Amino acid sequence: MPAELHLAPQLQAERMRRRRGLWIAGICTVIALGLALASKPIYRAGKGWRARHLAADAEVLMTEEKWADALTKVKAAYQLEPDEPEAMRAVAHFQNATGNAAAALSFWKQLDELKVLSLTDRRRYAEDLFRSGMLLEAEQQIAPVSQAQPDDAAALRLVARMNAAKGSMEKSLQVAQQAARADPDNKDGRILVGVLQINSPDATEREKGWAALMQLAEDHGKAGLDALGFLTHRNDLPDEKARLLITLLAEHPLASEEQRLVGLDLEIKLQPDQRETFLESRMAKYKTAEATAKRSFGIWLNAHREFSRTLNLIPPAEASKRKDLLLVRLDALAGLNSWKEIQDILGKENVPLDAVYTELFLARSAMELGEANNAALHWRRAHLIAAPSPEQMWFLGTYAEKIGRIDEAELAYKSLTANASTARQAYEALLRLAQRKPSPSAARDLLREMRRRWSNDPAIENDYAYLSLLAGEEVADCLKSAQRLVTEAPRSLPHRTTLALAFFRLKRPAEALAVYDGLQISWVRVPPNQRAVYAAVLGLNGRLDEAKAEAKAIRLEDLRVEEQELIAPWRS
Repeated sequence: MPAELHLAPQLQAERMRRRRGLWIAGICTVIALGLALASKPIYRAGKGWRARHLAADAEVLMTEEKWADALTKVKAAYQLEPDEPEAMRAVAHFQNATGNAAAALSFWKQLDELKVLSLTDRRRYAEDLFRSGMLLEAEQQIAPVSQAQPDDAAALRLVARMNAAKGSMEKSLQVAQQAARADPDNKDGRILVGVLQINSPDATEREKGWAALMQLAEDHGKAGLDALGFLTHRNDLPDEKARLLITLLAEHPLASEEQRLVGLDLEIKLQPDQRETFLESRMAKYKTAEATAKRSFGIWLNAHREFSRTLNLIPPAEASKRKDLLLVRLDALAGLNSWKEIQDILGKENVPLDAVYTELFLARSAMELGEANNAALHWRRAHLIAAPSPEQMWFLGTYAEKIGRIDEAELAYKSLTANASTARQAYEALLRLAQRKPSPSAARDLLREMRRRWSNDPAIENDYAYLSLLAGEEVADCLKSAQRLVTEAPRSLPHRTTLALAFFRLKRPAEALAVYDGLQISWVRVPPNQRAVYAAVLGLNGRLDEAKAEAKAIRLEDLRVEEQELIAPWRS
């Protein structure tokens, strides 16, 4: 038998092994390619799941009022996946619950654009719009809630607040009382009724309101604290009630040290000639108090310009051991213009402050002492140190803005636009600074950048169109944009204002005036720029008396130069 015939079975087996190997290698290649192609979506899905899990944990912690732990979870969820709706909702809910309406609004807007707002979300969104003075936008969120839940007490309370904001006090009280009947155990609803009654023109209702709120003020829960907070800030608070409230504040188990100190304000108001006695009594009490209480009283003293007492309350040795006390002492020294002493304190070793805060306060001191080069050096160091930490960079930006160093604030906020988790808020901060400038060009340039990053945001699109129209540019494109925005949100006054301005620029008076059809607007409560456009539209339509009345009711200093020019013909 030929040798090759002896080898044939071996060769055949070898070929089969090769084919099997190639087949397995091919499958592995396909799997590897598939994994490579799918890895990004899988990774993102995993991030999304983790972000949702963290957001859910945060919601539970907020329900339990564990705010510090909730904040940790909220930040982790949003930083992990900023585009995850549940993470956005957790951020918005946290800001809403802690009273930071301005920060919450951008997140509510994004959720609205994604069409994932629940009725509960809309209620919270409306609350934050109320707090920000955006009444028509709040009404737009309340409408679907009240339609879906016409007898729901929470929805009725929102409607009552909206009526009050629009000046319909009698109707507001009626709706609030309807909500109280629907949910008689809800103390927030009872407070709302009491507040509306106190502000009623009817003396009988006012008496009922005082009685109801004074009774609620005796409650040892959150409602009692809310009632105390409202009553203690009334300018028409009778003396006998003020004395009782001082006692109730001192005894309330949930009152913070800051809230208890409101009682000191009332004591001084009742007996101004005893101010020194009251202050010395509190000094004796807080001198031996724990550090957190001492800090609160120090802040109160600084707010009342009692800087020397603050320095006596918190001596240097004690301040040198705790960051919170040192900051209060530094604030008092700043109030006394003791900048050299601040420099001496911060120049020592082992100062209990993070380096970025030390550099900021040294920069401020150098500025006040006229040491421009030294100040610039400390500003540069502060930016370098804060760069890795968004929280510290935020502090740098807000501090610089507070003391009038807008250039340093802009630099800080611009650096934060590169971080996905802080970009939106950073742009909002830059926009706030740009809107202070006389020309709208800086704000318009920022909005152009924001449009590229958030192309589906109607607020950004509307603001860009409005500023473009003020400048008389891109009028045709802005008209189309405004028409679409009004179609999508017909009750939004900012959108209608932009549309009216577009028709105004095109010299189409009837169409400009028709933009306001169907709206019942109390123009006294409307932002000055929107009122100015309305006045200009009235003038363009020949309704001169109305145009003059509206134009003269607006303070020119509240308007941009271009907005002043809109109403100039009707102010002469």
